[in-house]
Amino acid sequence: MNKSFSFLLLLTFIATGLAYILTVLNQEIYLPMLVSVLLIALCVKNQLNIIHLSTLLSILIFLEIITIFFMDLYASDFPAYKANAYIYAVHFSFDLASFYAIKHRVKISLLIVKRFQPSKREYVYMTHADILLVGIFFLFMIVDISAFIENLIRNMDYIFGIAEETAKPFWSWNWVYKSYPYAKAILLAAVVTVLLATVYVERFRPAPIKESEEDSTLKKSEP
Repeated sequence: MNKSFSFLLLLTFIATGLAYILTVLNQEIYLPMLVSVLLIALCVKNQLNIIHLSTLLSILIFLEIITIFFMDLYASDFPAYKANAYIYAVHFSFDLASFYAIKHRVKISLLIVKRFQPSKREYVYMTHADILLVGIFFLFMIVDISAFIENLIRNMDYIFGIAEETAKPFWSWNWVYKSYPYAKAILLAAVVTVLLATVYVERFRPAPIKESEEDSTLKKSEP
């Protein structure tokens, strides 16, 4: 068994275990997710890109937890279909924010480094996690939109005033609603797994050459 296959097997095991744990926790899945991402940020002191990526995700997850908490309090008196619509909309908003934040993470990191650590500009680059997480959060948005649309269809008589005879066949449409926590748990597990895999892979990336060192090397090579 070669190392690549063993590594892939280990990642599959980690992702499966995380997905199971997050599924069991159901509504509390964002708290362990936040803890996991924060631990990754704290444990990789020499990987600037992963630190920035993990910190960015931690901030967005924390804001999402706070927003959902107050949303639950605010929407407790609403009908279920309206409360669900608001909750799906909040999740979609934060997943969309995460999507664009990760997509432009390198630019954000360059702005931070330019302001606080200008000597480490060469250490900022796009990692495998940046590419993969953009795809994962795109899937998050698809799940959110699907749940939101299904909620509208299932309750079209309440929301749009459609006749009960027309809406009744759609009352049983709850496939996305029932699978929503599981889909979110699997995708959240994928986020943590991708970060861990990238931490491992980045250990073998050659250190970037600073511009000053590169200029020095070029001068030495000149006749």
